Parts: sequence; C-alpha cells; structure tokens
Amino acid sequence: MVTHNAQEAQPLSKHAPVEPTRIGARRNSWSFNREPSVWFYLLVVATVVISLFPIVWLVLTSIKDTNQIYAWPIQYLPSPPTFENYRFIFTQTPEMLRYILNSFIISSSMTLFVLFVGGMAAYAISRLKFRGAEAVLIGVMAVSMFPPIALIPSLFLIFRTLGLINTYPGIILAHTALYMPLGIWILQNYFRTIPPEIEESALIDGASPFRIYWNIILPLARPGLISAGLIVFIFSWNEFPLALVLLPDDAMRTAPVGISLYPGEYSFPWETVSTATVLAILPLLLITFIFQRYIVSGLTAGSTKG
Repeated sequence: MVTHNAQEAQPLSKHAPVEPTRIGARRNSWSFNREPSVWFYLLVVATVVISLFPIVWLVLTSIKDTNQIYAWPIQYLPSPPTFENYRFIFTQTPEMLRYILNSFIISSSMTLFVLFVGGMAAYAISRLKFRGAEAVLIGVMAVSMFPPIALIPSLFLIFRTLGLINTYPGIILAHTALYMPLGIWILQNYFRTIPPEIEESALIDGASPFRIYWNIILPLARPGLISAGLIVFIFSWNEFPLALVLLPDDAMRTAPVGISLYPGEYSFPWETVSTATVLAILPLLLITFIFQRYIVSGLTAGSTKG
C-alpha cells in the first residue's frame, strides 16, 4: 500500500487564505500611519527656520547701532545690544505710537462689524436652502478677488463726496467691504459643521430663529468666530494702499503707512525702520501665538465630514 503525505491527500479548499499580493503589500507600505522619515523632519525644520529668519533678523537689527548694521563682514549678533533705537522711537518719534493706535482702532472696529453682519450672512448661506445659494457664495468670494488698488480711484471720489476722507468711519467701511467676503467664507464653512438637529430641537421648543442663532449657534461657533476675527484683523492691520490714500492726514495714518514714510530721499534709517516694524508686528505676533489653534481650525473647517 502506498501512503501519501496528509497535506497532499487533503484537498485544497476554495476559501483557503491567500497570501497578499505584491500590489497589496505596496499599498500597505504607503499607509499614513507609518512613522515619518528623517527627511520629513528635516523639511519641517528647514521650513520653520526659513519662515522665522526674517522676524529674528528684524529683531536683531532693532537692537544694533548704525555701525553694527553696516559692518563688513556682516555682524549677525549685536555686540553689545543697545535699546537706543527704542528710546528714540518713544521720545523723538511719538507719532509711531499714534499710528499703532490708529491701526488697532480701525482693525478691531472692522473685525467686530464683520463678525456681527458677516456672521448672520454666513449663517443664512449655510442653512437656508434657496435657488442660487452657491452662486451667491461664489459671487461674494469673487468680489474679494479685486485688488485694493483697483478700487482706490472710485472709492476716493465717493468718500470725498461723502466727507469720509481722514475719518475712522471711512476707512473702517472700506476695510469692511474688502474683508467681509473672507469672513463670510470662513464662518459659513464652520456653521456647516454644526448639526442642524440642534436647531430643529430648539424650534420645536418654540425658540425664534434669531434666538437660536444668538443663544445656541454663536456659543457653539465660538472657535470659528475667533478664527475669522483674527484672520480679518491681521489682514486689516497689514493693509496699505487704501490707508495710504484715504488717510492722508499724518495724525490718521496707520502703522504700515507710517513706517513707509521713515526713509528719506538720500538715506534709509534701517535701525529706526526695524524698531518701528518690531513694535508694529508685536501685537500680531502675540495674538497669533495665543490663538494659533483657532486660526488653523477656522481655515480647515468644513474640509472633512463626520
């Protein structure tokens, strides 16, 4: 009698497990769960260094004297550091503080107006189902595509007729029209992430639409409101062309416009410009550092579902 191996005698099952193919193994090798490579970390570090280098160099320049700034070979670190440039800004050019105050008044007022009016518009676009809703949203964003310098001639003529040149309401209105679409876009994306069942329950309990928006939706959308407010605040703070034309009076200038006027016809005071720039961007750096997670969440709101 001839005996066979038990494995050879056992018939092969149709449903026997099959080893993964090379294609499947290759697909698994590209999984997003794997550990990033060293090159990825090097790329991140290089990006951070390149991004922060201008700010670090600006701060270092602000604590150098003129001889250190123009020294050759380049003197990277101040030796010794001096704060004479800051003393000069506060004592000899106090108008710089006025420029920063003007920027704060304009940007904060515009931000509040964008959040109040733009928030209701964004909520309506995200919740109301009407024909052409997407077209309205695209039209709102298309308006923001116009460069500010293209709007200057018409805005100047209109504002001069209305007596809004060299006034806070005039420049606040101009910045609101310029950055309202951006605020609406960010907020409507965030409102879409809030489950509509919450509003339906409130409607059943007899709450009015405005009460639902004010007492329920706004508290839930606080991260989105902070994100949109910070972004439009930063854009308004850095705006230059409209502020240059609509605020020609020296007492009404904003920080970017005031800094641009420091260079003379035959000289460029790097130490003064650097110090004034550090003072102007310091509020933005503090705000961005404190609320950076809200900025990221606001920009990515609505990109994923579930």
